[in-house]
Amino acid sequence: MEAVTVFNGRLEKETRRKIYIPTVIRGISYVEGKGSKVANNGVWSDDVQYKIRVPLTAVIQDGREYVSDLNYARLNDEEATKHWTIQKGDMIARGEYDGKNFLLHEDELTAYAKEQGLDLIHVTEYADDTSGGSLYTRHWRIGGK
Repeated sequence: MEAVTVFNGRLEKETRRKIYIPTVIRGISYVEGKGSKVANNGVWSDDVQYKIRVPLTAVIQDGREYVSDLNYARLNDEEATKHWTIQKGDMIARGEYDGKNFLLHEDELTAYAKEQGLDLIHVTEYADDTSGGSLYTRHWRIGGK
């Protein structure tokens, strides 16, 4: 079963630093599109796009409940560990996070990803397509680079 870990970003109130809370999600579909693009100066660069679909029937770590990004921002850290969301700026890694720390600063998350050989996907777009249609067609769509 395909799995990803969504790292939801929040602002730590005491230090005003961004922290990330990981949530493992199993039963997703994942597509990686590789291409290239040319800048105005003629330099070629890699362009990797990721598309992830999280069906309503996906298995979410600890049965966490999805909340909108606006409602997630209102939760305190303890409540936030019982929920998950999707928002621009979040990060996603393929596979299941197996670390011990469940509040990670960005440098800790980056170090973990490097140590594990994981690419971090930066969420650039998302859509909540969970209303309408049958139970098996409802999903959250996430795009990233």
